[in-house]
Amino acid sequence: MAPNQALTTTSKLDSAQTLRATSSLLRKIQSDALTSTTTAAKTSLLADADDTQVEDATPIWAILTTKKHIVDKKRLKPSKIVLPHPYLSVDEEGLRICLITADPQRKYKNLVDAENGFPADVADKVKRVIGMEKLKAKYKSYESKRQLFGEYDVFLADDRIITYLPGVLGKVFYKGGSKRPIPVS
Repeated sequence: MAPNQALTTTSKLDSAQTLRATSSLLRKIQSDALTSTTTAAKTSLLADADDTQVEDATPIWAILTTKKHIVDKKRLKPSKIVLPHPYLSVDEEGLRICLITADPQRKYKNLVDAENGFPADVADKVKRVIGMEKLKAKYKSYESKRQLFGEYDVFLADDRIITYLPGVLGKVFYKGGSKRPIPVS
């Protein structure tokens, strides 16, 4: 936390102790980053291509566990983190994308066509557009969900229906976490 930003809290947490803890955590992160850059030949997944050292403006996130909820509403929608070196790219050969949409699915199938201004390289990778009602009706059994899971590399889902998908897709998609649907708007 920057010293020039003042926060007002009603908690009994000692701000000086928190500042000391986060400062020591930052020092540890910086020393680990320096030792890893000198010993490792691989690039960091989160590092920029032109980064040679850890900067002072490197953001960190502190996760606090409390007995009571701080925020009133649950946050069920995941957020996007842009990685400079992603593990999957649209440029890969044989990448198969399944798009899960709100109903009616025909509207979204027409939008994905390359003739309608959708990027041609992405439109070629989107092999299937499936609506929620069709997903619920056609993929009820565990085996059919496993077959759908194995058929595609990436699953994209409409941002409006992303919170309903865990109940529809089940543990096949959400237990492993490798192919969870990615929200798009």
